[in-house]
Amino acid sequence: MGADMDGNPKSDGSLVAMHFCFVNMPIEYYSPTSGGAISTIIMSTARELIARGHRVTVLTIRNADETYDIGEVITVPHRERNDLSFIQRRVSSLRQKLNQWDWPYFEYYLNGVREKLAALPEAPDAVIVFNDLVSPSYIKKVLPGTQVFVWLQNQWNTNFDITKTDRATTFFLTCSDAIRRWTSERHKLPVDRFRVVPSGVEHEVFYPRADYLEPVAAPRVLFIGRIDPNKGPDLAADAVAALRAEGLNVSLTVAGGLWFYGHGREMEDPFFRTLKEKMDKAGAEYLGHVPRGRVPAMVREHDIVCVLSRSEEPFGLVALEAMASGCAVIASPRGGLPEACGGAALLADPDDLPAIIDAMRRLVTDPALLARTKQQSVERAARAPWSGCARQIEEIILEEAPREHAGAALKEQLA
Repeated sequence: MGADMDGNPKSDGSLVAMHFCFVNMPIEYYSPTSGGAISTIIMSTARELIARGHRVTVLTIRNADETYDIGEVITVPHRERNDLSFIQRRVSSLRQKLNQWDWPYFEYYLNGVREKLAALPEAPDAVIVFNDLVSPSYIKKVLPGTQVFVWLQNQWNTNFDITKTDRATTFFLTCSDAIRRWTSERHKLPVDRFRVVPSGVEHEVFYPRADYLEPVAAPRVLFIGRIDPNKGPDLAADAVAALRAEGLNVSLTVAGGLWFYGHGREMEDPFFRTLKEKMDKAGAEYLGHVPRGRVPAMVREHDIVCVLSRSEEPFGLVALEAMASGCAVIASPRGGLPEACGGAALLADPDDLPAIIDAMRRLVTDPALLARTKQQSVERAARAPWSGCARQIEEIILEEAPREHAGAALKEQLA
C-alpha cells in the first residue's frame, strides 16, 4: 500500500508522491483548441497522476490559444521561421545538420527546455518526452539523477545518434505493441528496452447517449480525424455513397481539419477537393475542425465511426473514444488499431472497398448486430481507463529507479 504526502497509507493503493515532468513536442501546443493527440495524452495522464497524489509539471511551447489547466504549466521559449532573420535561419540550418537534429530551429526549443528544467526548485523523479529521440541525452546532462523516458506515439525516425539516446533513456514507452516492434527493429534496440503503455479514455467525458442501443431508422456514420488520405475519410464517403445508391437510409458526417490550411481554405488542398466530390455524392455534412471540447457530444450522436487508416496507425485513440461513446467501429486492421479495438470492432482492409461497404451494410441493415457491436464497444472501452495508464507509469518509474539518485519521496517508496 502506498502513502500520502504526509507518509500516511493511501487506501487507493497509489504510490508515494513523486514529481513527473512531461515535455511536450516542439510543434505541439498544450491546448484543447490547437493541441493534438500528444497534448490529450499528456493532459489525461497528468490528471490521473495528480489524482493519485503526484506532482506534475508540463513544459510546452504556447500560442495565443487557451492552455490545459492540468499540471503546473511552464512555457518553453522557442523561435519559428518568421521570428528569425535570414542569417539566423542559415546558422540554425547548419547547426541542425551538424548535430543531426530532427527539427528546424531546434536549438531555441532545446535551450528553453534545458533552462526550465535547470530552474525547477528540485529535480523531478522522471522526465517524459514525446516522439523525441534527440532531447534525452541533453536532458540527462542537466538532470543526471533523473530518470528520462521517451514515450513514442508514432513510428519515429531520427537522424540523431540513437546510441546516445539509448544511454540517456531509462525505458522507451510505446502506445502499442505494433510501435514497440517497429521501433525495436528500425533502431536496432533490444525488446527489453521497451514498455507498452496504451492510451486510455476519459469515461466521464466520452460516454453513450441514453438510447444508444435502441434501433435507429437512419444510422449516422462519422469520420473524425485529420483530413489526410492516410486516415481514409474518402473510404467512409465511398461506402456511404454506395449504400445510399442501394436505397439505404444512412448519413455521413466528416469532422476534421487539414494540417497546413486553416478552416475555410480546404479547397487549396488537392486531396480535399477530391474528398469534397465524394462527400457531396454521399450527401455528407462537413464540419471542419471541431474543438476538443465539442468532440464528445458530437461523437455520441452517431452510431458508426470509421477509422480506416491506410497507414500503420500507431494506436487509434479515436477508435477507443468512439467505443466509449457507444458507437460501432469499422476499423483498419493495420498497426495498433486491432490492439485499440480489442476485438470489438469490425475490421476491413482499407484496400478492399467492397469489404468496407459490406461491413457498413451489415451494421446498417441489422439492428441487432448494430446494438450488439455497440455494446461490445462500450465493454471494450471500459477496460481502458486513464487511471490504468497512470498506474503503469508509476510501476515503470519504480522498476529500475536508481536508489542513490532518487528524490526523497521515491527513496521512501524504495525503502
